[in-house]
Amino acid sequence: MAEIIALGCGLVGEYVISKLIKEGHNLTVVGLEIPKKLQNKKCSTIVIDALEFVKNIQHKPLVINMLPGNIGNKVRKILLEKGLNVIDLAFTIEDPRKFNPIAIKNNCSLVYDTGIAPGFSNLLVAKAINQLGTIDDCKIRVGGIPEKPDKNWSYMAPFSPTDVIEEYERPARIIENGETVTYCALHDLHSIDYTNLTNGKVGVLQAFMTDGLRSLLDIKTCKNMSEYTLRWPGHIEKFIELQKKGLLEDKKREETISNLVNLWKFDINKKEFTLLDVNITSKKGNKRWIVYDNGKEDASSMARTTGLVTLGFIDEILNGSIPSGVFAPEELHSVDGLIQRISHKLTSENVKILTHSDSV
Repeated sequence: MAEIIALGCGLVGEYVISKLIKEGHNLTVVGLEIPKKLQNKKCSTIVIDALEFVKNIQHKPLVINMLPGNIGNKVRKILLEKGLNVIDLAFTIEDPRKFNPIAIKNNCSLVYDTGIAPGFSNLLVAKAINQLGTIDDCKIRVGGIPEKPDKNWSYMAPFSPTDVIEEYERPARIIENGETVTYCALHDLHSIDYTNLTNGKVGVLQAFMTDGLRSLLDIKTCKNMSEYTLRWPGHIEKFIELQKKGLLEDKKREETISNLVNLWKFDINKKEFTLLDVNITSKKGNKRWIVYDNGKEDASSMARTTGLVTLGFIDEILNGSIPSGVFAPEELHSVDGLIQRISHKLTSENVKILTHSDSV
């Protein structure tokens, strides 16, 4: 079994770590806060600033970067300079591929954006391109939300709420007529009825444009591509109202964000689901994948869907199928059987992957 260091331990991190412990790996969990559940499990826990910890690593474990975005990027260069293999779930604006020369020089690997979207969505896009060739249009829509809407925000954040707010405010980059263009976040708000696409599990949701394509912006065989966040109707209008009132500006911003952090606090006892919709059209045919999960008693749907993809990439790097360098998921689609193995990682845990061909 492998020696693994896990940096960070949020909802997703706790799930990934628990699974790795069950598989028999030697886990060291590092972070400023360690859940009590893990303190009683067969792993070592170190309460320390992760950035300080990584500077002093002297051996060669596999490292899983599951830190918040603001610190997740800071550890990457240090880890690669030490020649460590890294599976990276930290969602940051920065492109980790700038560290590729360091990884090549030190004969190590880093795979980033190993979640459900970005992550599994990237693999599905790569699969569609392999099957269909040039794509005319690709729309990726994803969200993790409560099973039923309520009278308030109809939302609880499975990740850092401050990262969610940043997502709502960061300009969205998309591919339009073969070129990268930028729109204001929350652009193109529209409704979609998922009743038939999910066998009645989900009804009408709203989608709005966000900056989630990241490495997929480099794909040259897609004429149009965009990414959207899914929420219950009314959620994003409440956020837009805060913006209009100036409550996210200057001195009012800190108080508003503090309130949202409390209002969006994740409730493990509340039923919820995660839905990923990758809809692709081309002259050779159309492909649409719906990935759906409503969680289990031991983990939320977002922890499961994100964590299982991360665990799939951990398997790949431990099996030696990842070459030296820094890679986004779609750049590894040619690794023999990788997409099938990661898909099986999801379906073996009863995450639903529904395929609709020739569906616009």
